[in-house]
Amino acid sequence: MDTHFIYRRIHSLTGIIPVGIFLIYHLYIQLYLHSGAEVYNEEVNSFYDSPLALWILVLVVYIPLIFHSVFGALITFEAQVQPSYHYFAHLLYWLQRLSGIGVLFFIIAHVWNAQLGPLVADTWGTHWEHLAEGFSDPETGLVTKTVYVLGILGATFHFANGINTFSITWGVALTPKSQQRMRVISIITFLVLTISALYALAAIW
Repeated sequence: MDTHFIYRRIHSLTGIIPVGIFLIYHLYIQLYLHSGAEVYNEEVNSFYDSPLALWILVLVVYIPLIFHSVFGALITFEAQVQPSYHYFAHLLYWLQRLSGIGVLFFIIAHVWNAQLGPLVADTWGTHWEHLAEGFSDPETGLVTKTVYVLGILGATFHFANGINTFSITWGVALTPKSQQRMRVISIITFLVLTISALYALAAIW
């Protein structure tokens, strides 16, 4: 069997399971921002305090995410105009690839800002305060807010549209009618996740 074919299937799968599921969990946790610093910090720290946290992050999140990102970048550089696609499908095709690159840079910045940075500054554990200070900083707050909004839009779009491409890649939606249904599901997913994430950020805006 063609190795590239297998890699593309694995790439498609990792975008949904486990990376996509972790994205949903991560966005859900952000809703606790509205509960205040004590509750939010407790919810976030309860995960990282688990003895399995590091293993879960490495095996279930980081390794699949690195594979998905690296192979996705290779696919992006190989991307070509698709003559068989109509305008909207072509737009989604390129937005999926461009958003993937953008989200990769956002994840790197987010991991530094939310995890590595606080560790270096010895402020780990005060997640709510760290985010709030970053958003309210008079010099860099606007940049931080812009990066987070763009990162959220890119991540939710990439995942939601990935559901649509996953269904086609894995033969779940092969007929035009079934593909239309999956596209509707993708749009709804994008709207629900985006609204939820922006609502969460409104707590510290």
